[in-house]
Amino acid sequence: MDKILKLFQYNQKLKFSKIEEALGMRSNKLAYHLKNLAKKGILVKQGDYYSLSEASEYLIPYIAEKSAVLPAILVHIGNKNEALLYPRSKRPYKGLLSMPGGRILIGESLKDAVQRIARKIFNINARLEKIHSVSLEQVRKSGRLVHSFLLVFVSAKTRNKLKLTNLKKNKKKIIPSDYELLTNDLSKEIRIKTINSKVNEPG
Repeated sequence: MDKILKLFQYNQKLKFSKIEEALGMRSNKLAYHLKNLAKKGILVKQGDYYSLSEASEYLIPYIAEKSAVLPAILVHIGNKNEALLYPRSKRPYKGLLSMPGGRILIGESLKDAVQRIARKIFNINARLEKIHSVSLEQVRKSGRLVHSFLLVFVSAKTRNKLKLTNLKKNKKKIIPSDYELLTNDLSKEIRIKTINSKVNEPG
């Protein structure tokens, strides 16, 4: 199905025959996949043409031949010596102490992402205070690159009483990239602009 969706990166709408020609797929197999995509609301059929539904336009940047860097937000709550950390349950870095963090969802501001992540992981209310840095993390295993993350490092404040972890005393237990950001970037501050754009494409 990814091969079908890739065609809509470059075409606003396509006839069945053009999709069949581009993919070299048997017509009955193609019809099955198109029907499924339409049933899920990803494609819309109007007359002889198929097009991406408006609700599925967000998929276009994610349809690619290669794996993409994953953007994530990391949230510091604490002070320069201590931070709110928790044992990570997912790979990579499973079992190491991590800052609250996660993906920034489509439609979210950084402020919204901080609030959602703090509620989801710790059930606390937190508000964005500063944006410290943006870093590209390359994670290697046995010399091979296995993950790439674009890390947006921010600080947040909360009125909730929390148990904080001393950074220096627990250095070996903390994710290395988290430790580096916590010890090197807390004094920095940058701005990230949100640009709201509209797309008007020819029919």
